[in-house]
Amino acid sequence: MTPAGPRTGKVAEALPGRFRTTTEVAWDELDALGVLHHTRFAVHAERAFSRLLDALGYPYDPDPAVRPERHHVVAGLSLSFARPVDRPGPLLVEQRVAALGRTSLTVDFTVTVPGTRGAVAAEGARTAVHIDRATRRPLAWGEEFRQRLRALFAAAHTEAAPWTQTSSTETRGS
Repeated sequence: MTPAGPRTGKVAEALPGRFRTTTEVAWDELDALGVLHHTRFAVHAERAFSRLLDALGYPYDPDPAVRPERHHVVAGLSLSFARPVDRPGPLLVEQRVAALGRTSLTVDFTVTVPGTRGAVAAEGARTAVHIDRATRRPLAWGEEFRQRLRALFAAAHTEAAPWTQTSSTETRGS
């Protein structure tokens, strides 16, 4: 069943597929117990969403006239935790479009640590509302954005982060 929009009652569209990306946990994100502080999971989810927009062809630009598709506010965020992340290193964030509404986009995400056989560390959902930057009012996502989003998720895209790639000389034991 697809979720209804919060105010309109219109049915939102769930998309098949996923977008996978890697973020990097830094040592200073660990708390006094030596585990990734719970608030940092939201930061990594935000970084992953930003990478999703980059992959769609909408890289960040501070000029408000450029790339209005990036103009959104977070209307909801939920997180639940299954296991601690106890060291710096990569996190794999897998995103799925749970609901694409007229002005909103809900992305479910799962966070795992590579090398743990897919054991989930955290999962959640992030709902963004596209806004007009001048009026701060909800604005419909454009058809081009919708088409790019559908195409990316249909391809079940996995982004290779720069720090996870190795050159041919590195793999030969330089």
